[in-house]
Amino acid sequence: MVNLGDQNNEETLTIIENFIPKIKHCLHNTDYQEREDLEQEIRLKIIEKLATVRFQDAPSFWDFFS
Repeated sequence: MVNLGDQNNEETLTIIENFIPKIKHCLHNTDYQEREDLEQEIRLKIIEKLATVRFQDAPSFWDFFS
């Protein structure tokens, strides 16, 4: 599993929890036998992507004019 700091683990869990309703809704389109595996794969992909993406502050309005 991806090694993240304690704060990042809490943030990652919060993000995954926010995605759970959407994941569950989308899993209704798959076979019953495949849902659990697919849900784990989706969660794993979210964790992997969060570990590789660098988040930056959004540019302010005035940053566009400088």
